[in-house]
Amino acid sequence: MAQSPFLTHRDKVLGYYSTASWLRALVLSLWRGSAHKVGLSQLVGLDEAHATAAFDMMASFRRHGESDPAFMALVDECRQRLEEEQAAADRNERLEEWCRDAERALRQLGGRPGMVDDCYTWFSARFDAGDEPEDAARSAIAARIDPALEENHRD
Repeated sequence: MAQSPFLTHRDKVLGYYSTASWLRALVLSLWRGSAHKVGLSQLVGLDEAHATAAFDMMASFRRHGESDPAFMALVDECRQRLEEEQAAADRNERLEEWCRDAERALRQLGGRPGMVDDCYTWFSARFDAGDEPEDAARSAIAARIDPALEENHRD
C-alpha cells in the first residue's frame, strides 16, 4: 500500500511559511469545512510541489475520508498549531496593550517617549513576570535602564 499523502506532504503542511499555512487550512477544511473555510483561488498561485500536495491530499480524502490515520494525525497537528498561533497572537495583543500602558506611565513619571520600544526586551520580561505596567515603569525609572540616559552621561 502506498504511503498516505498526508504523511508524504506533512513537512509542507507544517512548514512556517504562507503556503504551508494555506495547506494547513486546506487540511482542516477537509476535516471540518463548515468550521474551517479555505479559499481555493490560492491554487493558481501554488508552485508545482505545493499544488501536487494539495491535489494528492484532496484525492486521498475523497477516497478514504477520516479513515486514514495519517490524515487524522495531521489534523491534530494542524489544530495544535492553530491553537499555538492563536495563543501567541493573543499574548502579543495583551503585550502591546500593556506596553502602551507602560509608555503612558513612563511619561507621567517623566520618562522619555519611546523608552518601552528601546528597552523592549526588559519590558516584555516584566510583562511575562506579571508586573503591572505602572510598576514596571517605576522600576525602569529607578533602575535607570534607559540607554538614552547613558548617552547623556557620556557627553
